[in-house]
Amino acid sequence: MLSASLMLITAGCGRREDDGCDYSYTYDISSNPVTLDPQQADEPNSELIIENVFMGLLTLGNDGSVKGGAASDFVVSEDGLTYSFKLRQDIYWIDNNEFERQCTAKDFVYGFTRLFLPETGSPRAEDYYCIKNSKLLHTGKITDSSMLGVKAKGDFELEITLDYPNARFLTMLTEPPAMPCNEEFFLNAQGKYGLSAECTPSNGAFYIRRWLYEPYAGLDSNNIILNRNSKNAEAREICPSSVTVYIDDEKEFINNLLKGDISCLAVSNDDKPLIKGDFGCEEFCNVTCGLAFNRRSDLFKNSDFCMALSLLVDREAVMSSIPEFKAAQGIVPEQVSMIDKSYRELTGGCTFTDYDANAAQGYFKKAKPSLDLNKFTGAKIIVLNSVAETAVSYVMQEWQREFGFYCVVENLPENEFRERFNSGDYDIAVVELSGKYNSPSAYLEQFSSSNTANCTGFSDSGFETLLKQAEETAELSESAELYKKAEQALIDMAAFVPLYYKNEYFFTVEGSTDIVYNPFSKTVDFRLAKMFN
Repeated sequence: MLSASLMLITAGCGRREDDGCDYSYTYDISSNPVTLDPQQADEPNSELIIENVFMGLLTLGNDGSVKGGAASDFVVSEDGLTYSFKLRQDIYWIDNNEFERQCTAKDFVYGFTRLFLPETGSPRAEDYYCIKNSKLLHTGKITDSSMLGVKAKGDFELEITLDYPNARFLTMLTEPPAMPCNEEFFLNAQGKYGLSAECTPSNGAFYIRRWLYEPYAGLDSNNIILNRNSKNAEAREICPSSVTVYIDDEKEFINNLLKGDISCLAVSNDDKPLIKGDFGCEEFCNVTCGLAFNRRSDLFKNSDFCMALSLLVDREAVMSSIPEFKAAQGIVPEQVSMIDKSYRELTGGCTFTDYDANAAQGYFKKAKPSLDLNKFTGAKIIVLNSVAETAVSYVMQEWQREFGFYCVVENLPENEFRERFNSGDYDIAVVELSGKYNSPSAYLEQFSSSNTANCTGFSDSGFETLLKQAEETAELSESAELYKKAEQALIDMAAFVPLYYKNEYFFTVEGSTDIVYNPFSKTVDFRLAKMFN
């Protein structure tokens, strides 16, 4: 049985003048949020606002650990199937009018019920199928929502029962689909819940004072203004007085940071050199770049040919051509953690077969009778940037020398690359593999045959069995080892050939601290942000 007293930070209403609080912060997003209904949201701009307006049972620390949100402590049964939560009694719903209610266990029951009701159309309901009877409710096989394994045991006690263990479940409780929903407010919104400031409540750090968007209006008109939830600030530390989120052209983001119009910005390796000045900077290793063969292409349906090509990847030569990047230790990058433990530290790196021309020739000999050698000239390798083009050029030389296999590199703008990759209009791609949430599963599941993100056509039942076992194991170390086996299986079958890691950088204006960026969901938590001039 696991019992945890969650770390809770209480504010005390009196603030010193030098404590860095009561400042206003600004941020840019590239498009108007589709919805601020947590059960329906599925894109970063919506989730960023939800992160700051709603609060789940638990919150996520900067190191991936879970901390107290609406729950003060919890107990997990020995079999990993029952989670019992005690809720705080000083968390309140408010809006930009006069609505005010306590946040209770009933709100979490209603939030999870909405998540699985078919009429909600939640895009992430399947992620939570570990909850008892959730799949049956979501697919319409049962209609009695009281059978769902989420029960209020009083106003401030909640019990969640699972059908099978899930090592990531605590982290999942920090994400938008697990946010509470006040039934009274939802019904009064009359179908417009989460679509305007007036129809979006807050039980978190900030409430929406204003949400304006006109497609052809200027920057000053297109913004979302968040004000401190003063009711919750009586119990929890909420430092900023307000956050203004501008809806602007992404091309202007860097200039806006340099001019001081926004407080922080996340950029990739490619844009990092453009940020000049006295800024704080955090580095996140969250992207793995590597080769993906299109298994739907006639050439790469043959797995022996894919293996032959992968055995001619000289990683040492590739990395010498791009010394500013770090060689990948596996498919899952270094930033990924499991609760508060680094996945790579738990499991170590994967095993790669060293460059081996003789072994490659053996695989090629087996594959050759089924290959159309007329297609050995002009195979298309699509890449996103000059770094990937440089890296793959060394690999292409080996393919040409050993097999007479000639490729053409197409360096594409990001939108065209995504369109081509997603539609299967390529032979080989240098893919920048990223995850939407902090888990090995977010990276590995992209090679599952049932996943819509699988654009390679790769399929293997053994890999999918390992992945399923890892996802349904309660013990953290056991789950990590199963993920490692699944990851190694992908490498051994050349489903993905990792080359190098790519970083993301989060810049903050000088003097600011405790602005928490999530490099997976792309959200920013401003609750504890402080400014010291």
